[in-house]
Amino acid sequence: MTAPTHLALSEVLDLDRYPIDRPDSPRGRALVEFCRAALAFEGACQLPGFLRPDAVARLVDEALGKRGSAHRTDGTHNVYFEPVTDDGVGSLLQHSSKSAIAWDLVDDDSPLRVAYTSEELTGFLGRVLGPAELHRFADPLGAASLMVFDAGDELGWHFDRAPFAVTIMLQPGTAGGAYEYHHLLRTAEDENPDGVRAALADERPGRITLPNEPGTLSLFQGRYSLHRVTPVAGDRPRINAVLAYSARPDDRMNTLTQELFYGRSAQ
Repeated sequence: MTAPTHLALSEVLDLDRYPIDRPDSPRGRALVEFCRAALAFEGACQLPGFLRPDAVARLVDEALGKRGSAHRTDGTHNVYFEPVTDDGVGSLLQHSSKSAIAWDLVDDDSPLRVAYTSEELTGFLGRVLGPAELHRFADPLGAASLMVFDAGDELGWHFDRAPFAVTIMLQPGTAGGAYEYHHLLRTAEDENPDGVRAALADERPGRITLPNEPGTLSLFQGRYSLHRVTPVAGDRPRINAVLAYSARPDDRMNTLTQELFYGRSAQ
């Protein structure tokens, strides 16, 4: 068997366009300022072409090759991921389904592993998402994952518990699979149940749809912005990578959460 070939970070990420390895350069500082401004303006920042095309193709092949080891989830929930209530917004069920390929299944020479374990990417995200110091997740299953959405799969409307999410689009589905959100639909002081209910009924204007271009790094603040991935249709699955970070060093899921997302536990 041929030994794995280790990829340089520059072979995985377009460091010419996005100089995350040169944070003190004028372009490096401008990139951080751009991302902070985009997040402040509408809660999302997208960097198209962040992952190089060859790396995207390798990750699509890797995800498809590991589908047999992916953990399938399919169920209902409310927008808060809390116990369903008898009335109000908490009673309105949403559907989510997908297949998750855990971090410990990702190849040693995978472009995802090269990108996620790099200090350059972690440092860049910390400068954008700060002011707290950012750390890679220490979870052996959930540090970084590949997500596969087949026909009929979706993420129902919900608010995140985490302050931000970091994802990389690898392959859009044949149809559907759009990332949609309502920016700042609630606040820490006001849950805005009437606004949430109107959004769920498709009666509220201002819904934003993000592009699904392969290779795009997306930063999203979803704690107060209601969001979803619409149902995927067609033969080509939607595939993306989810990268987990924390303000706390050595942070990880508890065993119950690991079993929920990955069908097993590992510490």
